Amino acid sequence: MAVELLRAYKKILKYKELEELTGLSAPGLWRYINKRIRPTKERSLELFELLTNQRVVEEILRNKLVEVGDNIINLSPIIYEVPILKILSYVAYKEFQRYNINAVVTVEVDGIPLGVMIADTLESKLVIVRKRPEVGVKNYNQVSYIARDPPAVITLFMASDSLKVGDRVLIVDDLLNSGRTSSALVKLIRMSGATPVGLFSIVAIGEKWRELLENEIDKIYVALKLGR
Repeated sequence: MAVELLRAYKKILKYKELEELTGLSAPGLWRYINKRIRPTKERSLELFELLTNQRVVEEILRNKLVEVGDNIINLSPIIYEVPILKILSYVAYKEFQRYNINAVVTVEVDGIPLGVMIADTLESKLVIVRKRPEVGVKNYNQVSYIARDPPAVITLFMASDSLKVGDRVLIVDDLLNSGRTSSALVKLIRMSGATPVGLFSIVAIGEKWRELLENEIDKIYVALKLGR
């Protein structure tokens, strides 16, 4: 995992920047990244902790984030950038590995790339919640909620056999604002008899989402918080 993290960072940073970040020489980093030698267990643990450190990851995200207006941000440079998704998946592993997660749930469309990466890293099944019924699926659980901007009634659909009783679920939400989407996911998960254990989000705007979610999930992790 440490080597895979280094390989991901190398795709978004130069060797000089990696030297400054890790304290390792460029030739040593090159050997790790190109798998000419393997770091020791102790060095691997040090690198893993450093490269998943919240402040380090925050800086990467801030450099990629595009703010286009008040409470309006463009996450495309993050959610479709594979090296960053790889880094975030290992952050999720670090934060949630002890919770025995066996299912990852996210909403189409923007949550899918990160959901896939995290599910793979956690070796969990992936469940995609749809915004309209999927052809060929007969039985659904569904939940509706009112979105504020723009005002609309949103209905989410999850195939009734996607989760089972006893599943321990991590919700992946690319952006937390009001928290209503993730709150709807909590309801869908419980309708299936599964347990919503954690929530992982790339960015959270403000604190309104806490009112809906803090007492519903054991652990919430946000990679980058933006105050509003």
